[in-house]
Amino acid sequence: AGNTLMGMGTVFLVLIFISLLISCFKFIPQIMDKLSKKSSVVEKPEVVEEISETVTANEEDDSELIAVIAAAIAASEQTSTDSFVVRSIRRR
Repeated sequence: AGNTLMGMGTVFLVLIFISLLISCFKFIPQIMDKLSKKSSVVEKPEVVEEISETVTANEEDDSELIAVIAAAIAASEQTSTDSFVVRSIRRR
C-alpha cells in the first residue's frame, strides 16, 4: 500500500510541475520582446559612407550576377537563356 501511494504521489507531483511549466509559456514571448527591445535600442551603427560605396559596387556586379543566375536557371531547365528574362533580384 505504501509503495502504491508513493508512486501515485510522485506521478501527481510531476503532473503539477508539468502544468506549472506549461502555464509559464505564455510569459516567455513577453520576456523575449522586452529583451529584444533593449538590445535593439543599444545597436545603432553609423555607416553612411560605406553604404554608398557598396551600392555602386553592387550595380557593377549586377550584370555579372544576372548572367550567373540566368545560366543556372538555363542549366537546371535544360534550355537556353533566350526563353526567359531576369527582371529583378532581391537580396536578403
